[in-house]
Amino acid sequence: MREYGDYIRETKRLLQNYNKMKVAVTNLTEEIKAQEMVLRDESISSIQYGDNRISGGTRELTTTEAAAVRRIKLEGHIADMRIRRDEIERTIRAIDRAFESLDDADVELVQGRYMRGQSWIEIADVLNYTEKWAQEKGGKVLRDVALMLFGVEVRPVQLKIFF
Repeated sequence: MREYGDYIRETKRLLQNYNKMKVAVTNLTEEIKAQEMVLRDESISSIQYGDNRISGGTRELTTTEAAAVRRIKLEGHIADMRIRRDEIERTIRAIDRAFESLDDADVELVQGRYMRGQSWIEIADVLNYTEKWAQEKGGKVLRDVALMLFGVEVRPVQLKIFF
């Protein structure tokens, strides 16, 4: 199980890489299409005995077998790329849903700090906040976004109760 701080760090990392993840989805989609075109264009000829015959049990494959192996590897590679793309898209949609539930000022705090890399003072000037209030509010909003991304398990547990 992750510690509370791990969820906050992971949320910061996801927000900082948000734009890169969108580019990665686009690139993976294009690469999948390109690989599918290669897969469609590559045909496997029927096996012909005589020219390509393997005798003596060597490890070399016939051209037909080699083409079939290439095709299987390519299909596996395409499936892996689809899985990666789908995982990234799921994360992007979760972040988008989290932003939709926040008000505009909160979104500006989080996007300004973690996505655009602005300082707290720059963000505070835009929103007419003090720097300290921007930091406090930004931390609260970041915790809220982490809660929306990872669920209720992100809340810290009070370990000891003193009376």
